[in-house]
Amino acid sequence: MAQPLAVMASQERGQDLLSPLLEALALEPKYQPSLALPHTAKQDGGEISMRMRNGSAHVLRCLKVWYDLPPDTFFNAVNIMDRFLTRMKAQPKHLSCIAVSAFHLSCQFTPGYSHLRDIPQVIPDSRDLTTISQCKCSSGDVTRMERIILDKLATDLRCQPPVTPLTLLRVLYAAHNHLAAPLLHHPTLPPPLTTLIHKLEIVECDSAAATFRPSELALSLLALEFGQDNGNKHIHHACINHLQNICKVTYHTFDQCQKVVAELMDQYENQRHSPHRQRLVWKLSNRTLRQLRPTDKFTTRLPTIVEMQGPSHPPIIRPRMDSESSEMYLSSSEEEMDYDYDEEFPPLPAPAASMKSPRKSVSQSPHKKTPAFLPYPQFNRKHNRIA
Repeated sequence: MAQPLAVMASQERGQDLLSPLLEALALEPKYQPSLALPHTAKQDGGEISMRMRNGSAHVLRCLKVWYDLPPDTFFNAVNIMDRFLTRMKAQPKHLSCIAVSAFHLSCQFTPGYSHLRDIPQVIPDSRDLTTISQCKCSSGDVTRMERIILDKLATDLRCQPPVTPLTLLRVLYAAHNHLAAPLLHHPTLPPPLTTLIHKLEIVECDSAAATFRPSELALSLLALEFGQDNGNKHIHHACINHLQNICKVTYHTFDQCQKVVAELMDQYENQRHSPHRQRLVWKLSNRTLRQLRPTDKFTTRLPTIVEMQGPSHPPIIRPRMDSESSEMYLSSSEEEMDYDYDEEFPPLPAPAASMKSPRKSVSQSPHKKTPAFLPYPQFNRKHNRIA
């Protein structure tokens, strides 16, 4: 009795997975972009190229990482931008504003945040978006571009979110695990869904994958990931073929899509293992540049100073020189004394010749003898003579 119950539960589970898959496949053509952009920009520069579109897609992915938003916002923003570029012919100078406006719309109308995050939905401010993305437009330009996008796409995002490769990847990933689980001889853990979503973001940024259907991209990525399980490779291949028939994907298109996805994954793996050599470029205004000092033109060409260990020559002995005023208070029988001086203490300068008092105190010249005091002559007024 337990086996029929398990079979019935498995059938109900399969029906629950089949219904959203068929619904997504029915809405897939409505949200499928059809880009007809040149691969490189022409000389006149009046048309958006595929390389410009890829750069804007990478900017949207950086904004999603910066604000720590779920992957739905990124895939919906890229889908809005691609569908707008499909219907409208815009100039390259408006591409950055279109990308930022599509990202802001995606943050406003992307449902399903509750099962991806525990914190409430946060909508970035348009002024912060214009500053961080450096799109060279104002918040008013973003608001006006949002109205143009909603008018041209003629789609109310509040009712139905776009069907993107992420939508098909989640449904096909659950359906594949449901089909392959009872058939695996050596059960192994499937690759985590977060890893597959991360790789699908890399694929979505390239315009080479924008020409394929979302179901084809999701199936190709699943086939590459599950094909690495050599022990159950044939079981995974049979499950992928069954899902391929449900999605109505031809073998020729599926083979081409697999080659494109494999090439993009190889490029991503090679870049991840190679050292990152991109240099940061700081964009400054003219006012800030005028206030900065031009330090980039300063060069240092000073010679190297050689440090010496102690004095390299013996101290110099300098004799004290005779001065003119010394004859006034030194007797002829006295001899001068020689003193040793170092370079750090040079000899004192000789006293000036116009000195009023030739006498010196003991504190001024401790090494010299003071001559005997000679009293001044006195005038005797009584005898009118000098004593």
